[in-house]
Amino acid sequence: MFFAKLATVAVIAFGTFVAATPVEVKKRADSVTSILDALTEQVAPLAAQFGTPFPLDVCASPDVASAGTLDASSASGDSISPIVDQIQSAVSSAVDQINALPPGTTADSSSLTSLSNVISTIVTPANGLSQTQGVDSKKIIPFFSPLGVVLALLVKVVLKLVVGLLVVVEATLVTLLGGLIVVLSHLNLTPLLLALGVIL
Repeated sequence: MFFAKLATVAVIAFGTFVAATPVEVKKRADSVTSILDALTEQVAPLAAQFGTPFPLDVCASPDVASAGTLDASSASGDSISPIVDQIQSAVSSAVDQINALPPGTTADSSSLTSLSNVISTIVTPANGLSQTQGVDSKKIIPFFSPLGVVLALLVKVVLKLVVGLLVVVEATLVTLLGGLIVVLSHLNLTPLLLALGVIL
């Protein structure tokens, strides 16, 4: 009788312990769009150092858009490369995050919009700097080349997750980028243009 009561108490105690033990809730996986939006916020202040504002609708803060630091007197490979390296690192990290998303994850039109925002946020200030009066664009443009490579990789990773014909998806993204295609060409970001399906 004693052992039966003891067993009952033990079962009740164990049940209470299990019930009281916090259950680890699996964190909801990020989406492609949320990763890209976070990337835009991360690279905005970095790209702003090129010294030319970009559209405020993709900028976390109006203050960031006017916080450029490079001009005709300071634009050089030595000043541009560290900024490019930081942007390259941020984009590479986003690529890794997207690649780590669960199998079956897809991207949609909002992802393409977010992707175009990332590209615009980075290349618009870079292009502005290259066209600043007093800046020798032929000397500084080569230092932007790593951006073409890493952004091409980002484009490829996102596009493979979009449901639909690749040609149609590429055309949609190119349409979203609009006049930036000319900018990409001016900056000689050939790998990115190829990833977008633009015939050179």
